[in-house]
Amino acid sequence: MVDEKQPPRRASLGVIGGDRKTGKTLEGAAEALSADAADAEAAKAAIAEQVAVLKEEVARLRESLGVIAESSGQYAVSRVNSVREDVRVAVAANPLGALFGAALVGYLFGLRRR
Repeated sequence: MVDEKQPPRRASLGVIGGDRKTGKTLEGAAEALSADAADAEAAKAAIAEQVAVLKEEVARLRESLGVIAESSGQYAVSRVNSVREDVRVAVAANPLGALFGAALVGYLFGLRRR
């Protein structure tokens, strides 16, 4: 335990000396600061490298998304054309049934809009 009767030690005014307990000097502190600065620069370089890698990955993902969107659009167009052709064939095969079907859909749509 610390002796409570002794006043706390104060640093001397004007001259900065080394720490008596640990033996650190001003030069040691400067070396530690320069080592910390070097570590900080290395960390900044590593972060910059990771950011560059992430930017490349985002660019590749954007490209892939564009290809997927284009393919999806082409698939949707082909599917709509296929359904349109199927409806055209069904109407040509049974025009009276198509007429009654259209009338039923119109009637139900009219009831729904009331």
